[in-house]
Amino acid sequence: MMIKKLTLGGLFILSCSITSAQQLARVQEKGLVGFIKKDGTFQITPQYKDAQDQSEGKIAVYNGSKWGFVDKDANYIVQPQYDNARSFSQGMAMVKSSKGWQYIDSLGQEIKAISSKRVYEFNDGVAFYRDDSNLVGLINNKQEVVLAPTYDVIRPFKGGYAKIAKNKKWGIIDNLGKEIVAPDYDDIGDFNAGFVWAKKQNNWYIVSGQTEILVPAVSKIENIEDPDFIIVQQGNKVGFMTAEGKWAIAATYDDARNFQNGLAPVKMNGKWGYVDNTGKMIIPLAYHDALSFSSEGLAAVKDGKWGFIDRKGEVIIPFQYDITAALTFKKQEKGFIDGLARVKLNGKWGFIDTKGNLLGNKWFDNAELFQN
Repeated sequence: MMIKKLTLGGLFILSCSITSAQQLARVQEKGLVGFIKKDGTFQITPQYKDAQDQSEGKIAVYNGSKWGFVDKDANYIVQPQYDNARSFSQGMAMVKSSKGWQYIDSLGQEIKAISSKRVYEFNDGVAFYRDDSNLVGLINNKQEVVLAPTYDVIRPFKGGYAKIAKNKKWGIIDNLGKEIVAPDYDDIGDFNAGFVWAKKQNNWYIVSGQTEILVPAVSKIENIEDPDFIIVQQGNKVGFMTAEGKWAIAATYDDARNFQNGLAPVKMNGKWGYVDNTGKMIIPLAYHDALSFSSEGLAAVKDGKWGFIDRKGEVIIPFQYDITAALTFKKQEKGFIDGLARVKLNGKWGFIDTKGNLLGNKWFDNAELFQN
């Protein structure tokens, strides 16, 4: 592919992937936003009306009038001057002024936009752009065209892959602009582990590259997390199927969630429990709701309130936490990861460790994920 040089003209339980003492979590107190460290102490005391999550060592902050950027010590890198701002990605950030949206670099210098109808955020190393034909292509952070405008739609990248549409048909590309699945389908899922579900003329398929497997007599296939255990709905029941289209566990459940660390939550007769990869019930059907097990060996389950159990079904952290809305976060953002989970109690948010100890012994009006 030719690279062309251009001039840029409830209980939400979230993973806190903490690999460095420099990671910070955005918190809110009395209407002001600040940032805490992994030990629960403040890195930046609450002082901003709003702020984006930390990214690449910089934070977009709002002083009540304009947006600017500060470092981890709250020193301004870019003075407040923008009507809106997004987090840095690939060394650039989107900012909005009277001239509209544009990019700035890490020093706050404006980068002239390419001939494009709209500026988009960088994601997985690329950003979208449109030309006068109104088709969408990709540029990289070196201001080079990775993919000339080709598609009517490109959805945000996830794990290096994105859904694309052309003439109302859907396919998949990677972040180098290579077409992984041709746009031949009426609908398509998220590409993961080499596979994706797709739908054409009311038929469901499991697709890998140019290979498609027709899955007859099913009413839905969930996004594929594990190609050996794909959640598939048949009628009003749910089971697990392999990427070859064979049943691994028959469709006997009312609902199910993906396998993680050897067990999967399943629902029957209004209660949730856990099965192993043979379909054997390991933890009995006893809960109002249940999430997948984390690498720490704990899973969040609901019995009136939310608590945490181990793989034997023993309660490790009592049922005391609240849920306020749907669990809409990604699988890897639920439960304990790297030793912390985000929880809500009595209208306040905080972080607990795997023994239920509250990080910093402090609750907040709001708290978000730890970010680099």
